Order: sequence, then structure tokens, then C-alpha cells
Amino acid sequence: MPSTLTLPESIRTPELKRAYNEGLFTRVAVEYDRATRAMSLGRDQAWKRMLVAALPALPAPNCVDLACGTGDVTFELARKYPRGRVLGTDLTPAMLEVARQRNTFSQVDFACHDMCRLELPAGWADIVTGSYALRNAPVLDDALAEIHRVLKPGGCAAFLDFSKSHRAWLQPLQTGLLKHWGGFWGLVVHGRPEHAYLGESLRQFPDRLALRQKLVSFGFVLQFERPLYLGVLEILVVRKLAEASGQDRANPTN
Repeated sequence: MPSTLTLPESIRTPELKRAYNEGLFTRVAVEYDRATRAMSLGRDQAWKRMLVAALPALPAPNCVDLACGTGDVTFELARKYPRGRVLGTDLTPAMLEVARQRNTFSQVDFACHDMCRLELPAGWADIVTGSYALRNAPVLDDALAEIHRVLKPGGCAAFLDFSKSHRAWLQPLQTGLLKHWGGFWGLVVHGRPEHAYLGESLRQFPDRLALRQKLVSFGFVLQFERPLYLGVLEILVVRKLAEASGQDRANPTN
């Protein structure tokens, strides 16, 4: 990627955004957890626990954690569903390597998948999670279509991410604050303003009302919502509408 590209130009197409994300998260993988703890003022892990706590109680579900990074949500799923199977997926091998080193759960596996092209059978998953995932999707519609495809009818998807106000006058303030806050902590932790990307990625993301409308248009119904930090972030849990299906669940590694 040419170094002369500005940040908005670097993620203006799906191909550029995919390449930018892979490069960014490769560079920050080792210090990623330290950076996210700092940027969230120590609340990041608590929010992820809230995300998983909002999911239904199931005896032995198949779970997919999208953009799993270093595995925080993946491991929370394993704790909640000790008899289930949990697959953490991420675009970046460097992040997955950190997650594998941290893993102490026998029911957890990791695989390098693009969330827009998951290598999983249709209807395999009971649960799909994404922490800071949808905002980073190269094509949001493709990611939602894949989530819908891999979920079985009645399955749940849960997302934790930054939330853009539907009030147009507030949006530049939100994205500007995120840009400078992320850039500051990028300099502190990595020596580079890597996380200034947060502001631009949110600028290109649907506002909170448009996101809900999009989820409905893809066949999901909202089950739970919780704003965090006065609405700067939010947790959303949706359910795939039930439909007649004779699909048998398959093993994703076959």
C-alpha cells in the first residue's frame, strides 16, 4: 500500500480496508491488550464479560467469535459454555498467535478467517459474537450476510462496538474524539498513532439507528441493547429469525 495514502483513502475500498486492517493488527498484536485496556480506562474486559453474559444459557452450543483478536471474548464464551465448542476467527495470524499462546481451554480452536467469507457450513453456529468486529468489516453487508448464513435459525449474534449517534451534529465530535484519543494511546503504547483509525472507521460506519435497520433487513430481530459510557459504545444482541430448515450441523474442520 502506498505510504502517501491518507487514512480515509487507506480504507476507502474493501480491498484497501482489508489490507489496512491486516497490516495494522499485525503491527499492534503484541501490545494490543495493553492498548485496549488503556483506551477503555480499564473497562474493556468488563464490557466483554457483559457481552457474553447477555447471551442465552445453552447446554452445548457451537460458538463463533469473529475478529477474536487475542481471545478475550473467545475465552469468556468457553467459560459460559464449558460443554460447547468455541471457534475464534481473525483475519490476522499475528493476533491468533497471541490468542493461541493464552488459550487454556480444550474446547477452543482458532482459525484465520475473513468475517466476510467464513469457511463454515451454513447453520453450524448457535452463537456468533463480535467485539469491535462489524466496524472493521471490509464490507458490512457481506459480514452480516455471513453471520446470518452460519447461524442456525433462532441462533443469537452479539456485538460490542463503538456507537455513532444518529444526530448529525454530534458525529464529528464523536469521531474526532476517538481519532485523538486512539492516536494518543497509540503513541504511548506503540510509538505510533495507530489507533487514530478508530475515528475514521466509525465515521464510515452506520449510525446506531441505521445499524439496527440494517440488522432487521438481514433477518435479525433485536433482543437486547445496552449503551456504555453514555452511548459511546454499545452492546447489541440479535436473534436470527426462525425458519424451516433441514440442515444438519457439520464439523467446520472437515
